[in-house]
Amino acid sequence: MHVADPSIGLLGANGIVGGGITIAVGSALAHQVRGTGGIAVAIFGDGAQAEGVLHESLNIASLWRLPLLFVCENNRWAEFTPTSKQFAANLGELAHAFGLPFTRVDGNDAEAVARETETTAATLRDGGKPHVLECMTLRVRGHYEGDPQKYRDLKELAGSEANDPIARAAEAIRALPGGETELQNAEERVVLRILEAVRQAKEDPFPDFQQALQDVYTIVRGA
Repeated sequence: MHVADPSIGLLGANGIVGGGITIAVGSALAHQVRGTGGIAVAIFGDGAQAEGVLHESLNIASLWRLPLLFVCENNRWAEFTPTSKQFAANLGELAHAFGLPFTRVDGNDAEAVARETETTAATLRDGGKPHVLECMTLRVRGHYEGDPQKYRDLKELAGSEANDPIARAAEAIRALPGGETELQNAEERVVLRILEAVRQAKEDPFPDFQQALQDVYTIVRGA
């Protein structure tokens, strides 16, 4: 949940709903002030639409014309609640209320998402307004591993396998010259990376238990 890699610009996921949005706002401001020509991307779920932090971030991003792309992965469920019962507004209308352009795409179409993102990124780098992109999809598994999903009608999942974004992308690649070979090569590379990760994990030494106490407890001597 808290994976981060600043070396590639990944500032980290966040355990707080909508918590990463303000981090992206700060990143966008840094790019603007430093004149790097870079942009920031805030990725959040539909559950964050009702969070005040999103509304505040849309406002400040619009006022300061920050190079920021807001990306909402709308899978129609916010934990155990359907989006329609926890967000009364419409994301497109919300974006327009702050004077920001809005685009909605099929989130299961990897090519469409990439194409729209590239276009928007180029506009932002040219000084365009912050942009809101909504990627529509469907959550096919539970909120957590082992979630029986008794709170939803599982009939809505009928046929979802055929709309899986990875399967759709694979079919598109197969239609290209040499596509099947490229897919096989990619799968082999993935398997080798997994095997190498497992090998390395098995060879790594066990952690020092004392490290678990670092930055957690303070030992006061003589108290």
